[in-house]
Amino acid sequence: MARALPQSVAPQDLARELGSRGELLVMCDYDGTLVPLAPTPEQVKPPPELLDVLDRLARAAGKAVAVISGRRLADLRKMLPVGGLFLAGCHGAELMEPGGKVELLTDPEIAAAIEDLEKRARECVAGHEGFLIENKSFSLALHYRLASPPVAAKVLKRFAGELKALPAGENLQLLWGKKVLEVRPRGVHKGKAVSYLRRKFPRAVPVYLGDDITDEDAFAASSEGFAVLVGERPRPSRARFHLASPRDVLAFLGYLAGCNLVTYGSTGNFF
Repeated sequence: MARALPQSVAPQDLARELGSRGELLVMCDYDGTLVPLAPTPEQVKPPPELLDVLDRLARAAGKAVAVISGRRLADLRKMLPVGGLFLAGCHGAELMEPGGKVELLTDPEIAAAIEDLEKRARECVAGHEGFLIENKSFSLALHYRLASPPVAAKVLKRFAGELKALPAGENLQLLWGKKVLEVRPRGVHKGKAVSYLRRKFPRAVPVYLGDDITDEDAFAASSEGFAVLVGERPRPSRARFHLASPRDVLAFLGYLAGCNLVTYGSTGNFF
């Protein structure tokens, strides 16, 4: 699927277009989509308004709701204590259904390789400030948002070399994100989680909202529905539509859930 500039739309117009489409499968990335990005992952907290909207949407007739993130599944469960949600962590490597059933969509032995890689990553950043390493069991993230660019370039080059030297390195893939370098199992991506959910809801129109390069696979897997890029400015993407911010995403979800539009409209001060 070719990449082009997606069409910028207003939250209410996009929701209105979907209102006549019948059953919906609404899937969202977390960081940068449902909530704004922050210097560290721990600083990203969902506001009460977002939890309320997700709860209302998940309970609405004819709508299935999922959050698909690069974060660990355990972290998503803590941050989003909302019944009725499907949650997919580690870029789709692990997925939990609303009843609590967990499906592993990758080889469980990959966790040992990630543990080995974490040790190497810590050696790479030793003595340098501004780095954060996240071992997510089935993927690893090296954040460098707070590091100086020259030091970051040096550390990331060494880290990439360590990945190549890893015995299981051929089964892992480097992925560049927004001030983060991630390593995930080869063949595992958010599009795989989207495909899993689409098989569970074959009659539902897929809707996927995401902001990063890691969401492009999910956009492609949602191509027959509504793929929505989130960000201040549109960029070439597999997504068809564009919303400007997490605030607009909240407004869009609020319209879908039938919430009070004065409370959840895009002009509100939520973040």
